[in-house]
Amino acid sequence: MKELEVESTITEKEKQMLKIALDGINGLSFKPITVVKKGEEDYYFICEVKTLIRNLQMKMAKVYVRVQEEDNPKLLSIEKLS
Repeated sequence: MKELEVESTITEKEKQMLKIALDGINGLSFKPITVVKKGEEDYYFICEVKTLIRNLQMKMAKVYVRVQEEDNPKLLSIEKLS
């Protein structure tokens, strides 16, 4: 069973991975503040969120990214935290 690793420092590789996974999401800006890793394929980013649309009241979100073959990150979910 894979253990969870919590890191408050986000590497450039992880930032790039998040950017690729979120490509195509418009109206939201995600700033990662913490990453929780489960092995080398599951990443949970805790992000501050800024919205361009006033009706969206999301300030913090959990972004779930899975890295599959050939280091190809896929966005699996975005969950509102506050």
